[in-house]
Amino acid sequence: MANFSPPLFQLAFAKTATGKQAIETKHIPLSLVDRRVLLLVDGVKTGEELAMFCVGKDVSSILQSLLDQELIEIVATAAPPATTSGVPDTAPDTLSALPEPGDLGLPPASQRSAKEMEMARNFMINTVNTVFQPNTRLSLLEAIQGCNTATELRQVYLQWEDTLSTSRIGLKRLPEFKKKLFTVL
Repeated sequence: MANFSPPLFQLAFAKTATGKQAIETKHIPLSLVDRRVLLLVDGVKTGEELAMFCVGKDVSSILQSLLDQELIEIVATAAPPATTSGVPDTAPDTLSALPEPGDLGLPPASQRSAKEMEMARNFMINTVNTVFQPNTRLSLLEAIQGCNTATELRQVYLQWEDTLSTSRIGLKRLPEFKKKLFTVL
């Protein structure tokens, strides 16, 4: 998962007028990842949620760069998890919604070999390229390719599943794909 400084991790961001203009006119040169993050900033998503769209990248530095260029501004701080009588709040958030290995019925990621991780990564890339035009889902393909561990690959899993389910063919074949993927993920 991407690295964060805790404050940016918990903050929500909105585009400034300059940021909106930068998207429309492209007058400010931005990398593809910086542009993607800027496009996703909506006044609601926190740094934690934005990180899900650029796995393997340092979202903290991207957000700081966008702040420094005055393309985004801080609009809210995510509330810390409330605890009453020592019981954590059960409200869902992006990271807690990620499937844990037990939820998927998978062994711990640490028990997967490098070969299995490579097989899982290749399978995910191949299924995306099979269902859609090759290399048309570049942000997902980059996220998958950027994963160096089985844990990181499992964090991209939901994005992979969501992407495949947007296609009629992908949705139909998803149970088959998941069964095959889970043997190595």
